[in-house]
Amino acid sequence: MTTELARGTGMSPATAGYHTTVLRDAGLVSTHRLGSAVLHTPTRWGPPLLEGRRRSAA
Repeated sequence: MTTELARGTGMSPATAGYHTTVLRDAGLVSTHRLGSAVLHTPTRWGPPLLEGRRRSAA
């Protein structure tokens, strides 16, 4: 959820919302509304990119 993402990263909810919009527009996350909550989940392309990032940082 956007508010949990904001809390967990130390961002404001507006900033977290902006970043999730960028990720969604890039096809890396999908966003679904569940009542008043907004849920963000990685698409099939998100985790492989993160895994590649972890390998290159090691």
